[in-house]
Amino acid sequence: MRGLIASAAANQVLRRRLRAIRSDERGASLALVALSLVWILGLASLVVDVGDGWLSRQTLISATDAAALAAAQDLVAQPWDEAGACATAGTYVAGNAVAATMTSCEVTALGNGGRITVTASEDLETTFVELGTEGGGSVHSVSTATWGPPLTVTGLSPFGLCYDGSSELRQLIDNPPTAPTWVQVDYFKDDPAACGGPSSAGNFATVDFEGGTGTTEIRAWMLDGYPGQLGFEPPTASNCDGGVTCYERPYASSAIMGELQLLRSSQSHVGFPVFDYADADEVHLIGMVRARLHDFELDGSPASWNIELKVDPGLVTGTCCGPPGYLSGNEVIAICGVDPGAYLACEPSTGP
Repeated sequence: MRGLIASAAANQVLRRRLRAIRSDERGASLALVALSLVWILGLASLVVDVGDGWLSRQTLISATDAAALAAAQDLVAQPWDEAGACATAGTYVAGNAVAATMTSCEVTALGNGGRITVTASEDLETTFVELGTEGGGSVHSVSTATWGPPLTVTGLSPFGLCYDGSSELRQLIDNPPTAPTWVQVDYFKDDPAACGGPSSAGNFATVDFEGGTGTTEIRAWMLDGYPGQLGFEPPTASNCDGGVTCYERPYASSAIMGELQLLRSSQSHVGFPVFDYADADEVHLIGMVRARLHDFELDGSPASWNIELKVDPGLVTGTCCGPPGYLSGNEVIAICGVDPGAYLACEPSTGP
């Protein structure tokens, strides 16, 4: 009996110890759960902070890009008004990133163009961790836009104009007007030796930018402009042998009468390519004129053919920047840099 009593007592001691061990394990589990929750919440806060910071940074980049482009557009129109351009930049930063502040605006003149650099920052509310950017919980953006003569142009009309066949047109190309200016270009050249001489009878001609293009595509380019990028070369005055910017001359200008009528009705700005040489098969492009087509006459004898243009230099679509060349005062603007000091792409080329 005494053995049974001793055994029962031992069992009770063992059960008490097992209950104590289980109690300790539950306590340890609770501690691990609590610690895990701290890490999970911290990680979630980190993800939220980084995500908010990334989104704010992208918004700020878009804001400074828009600000730099808008300010550059102002400087194309009024290059002397740097203060006004920077005021425009500040308005665009505030309008596109409400909590941001423009911290600097710098304008640099570069030959026939220039660049403007807009810097902005925005303070952030972080819940767990600083974002690691300069200044702690803030993001920064620097955008540089450049303006100047186009290196290449898109949207050109396939209706080319002879550079020196009309003295009035050449005057406007060499000395771009500051206000819209009317000019009538007759088909017959003032100087029969201009633009290829006798091999090119007229002051205007259709141009096939791709070679072998059908009539449908060329007529579409008349209304919408050529979608590709086109560059220009200095004058050759002799022939198209080896010329990079020589293009086919497909058919008579009278074949696009309907498209010319639509352009006259729309009064939209058109980029007309300018050539210095043409023969029966090709033309060599050296520049462009931005103008509205006011009227034209292509009926009857070529002696009566003419076009009336309202030359109006301004912004065109293309890549920046090239030599001034024979671009009649037209300019392009583009974002060219995003890091301070990295301005290689922002330097306009030099040339004729």
